[in-house]
Amino acid sequence: MSPLEKADKGDFKDKQFSENEVADKVLEQYDEKHARVFYKYVMGGGGFDIHYGIFRKSTDTVYEASKATNDRLLTCLDWTFPVTKDSYVLDLGSGHGGISHEIAMRFGCKVMGVNISPEQNHMNLEEAKTLGVGDLVDVKLCNFNDGLPEDWTDTFTHVISCEVLCHAASKPELFQQIKRVLKPGGAFVFTDIMGADGADEKVLKDFTDRNATTKMARPTEYLSLITEAGLKEPSFLNFSPHLVHYFQSMVDQVNKYKQEMLEEGCSEEYLAKWMESLTSRVDIQRNHSVFAWGIFTARVEGDIY
Repeated sequence: MSPLEKADKGDFKDKQFSENEVADKVLEQYDEKHARVFYKYVMGGGGFDIHYGIFRKSTDTVYEASKATNDRLLTCLDWTFPVTKDSYVLDLGSGHGGISHEIAMRFGCKVMGVNISPEQNHMNLEEAKTLGVGDLVDVKLCNFNDGLPEDWTDTFTHVISCEVLCHAASKPELFQQIKRVLKPGGAFVFTDIMGADGADEKVLKDFTDRNATTKMARPTEYLSLITEAGLKEPSFLNFSPHLVHYFQSMVDQVNKYKQEMLEEGCSEEYLAKWMESLTSRVDIQRNHSVFAWGIFTARVEGDIY
């Protein structure tokens, strides 16, 4: 692959993908070697949690902020329907397995990941063994846009998902699938990056140019989708004010670790495009608050414990 072709991988400028295209573009965004290097440094902070973060103090790193998100997600999961050692949790879009590992360690229950990337899945299982929870964590190579396995109906007590639904080809169809695999009373808890209610799609362009999406959802849209899928008690904890701090932290990470990323396979062109996008993202969020983010919770009708 030429340096130019390599730089273009994961560049979705002026593109918005159809439902049958988005899965391949997700792999392009996350599974190319240079992309894995980028996300490791810039969002994961060296860890396995490649998602947005919640800040407790001004000196928090992207790693610490991501861990704070995990803590709140797992707390919401347990609040919505108690998590015990007998629970069985589906981690939808499990990535490197960071959330799966923390669930297994915190609650001592089994976790099944669903993820489209073979390399990430391998890393997930290896890290689970290292952490001593290899017997609790499993992962299935699966494109959830093709549907979840039929034999998973009424299987899971909980479904958790972190920054994944933005890649769904059909969000209404996926929500129906999630309800199908949950047991009565089961909990669905997720975060996602969204456009703010009322935000014009054009102002979100710096995000969609760097991310494999169809169309960004809005908070009110997700609350409606939860209800339309037959799930109950929808709620939304709005952490959108944290986004501008996380976007700026991503810029800082690129500046701090640029040389390491270049040495590990990222190109100057690839990093330059990301810096252009992230810098724009900081400015537009600070001045116009066009992005939204937070934690959604819902339940299937049934017993509360």
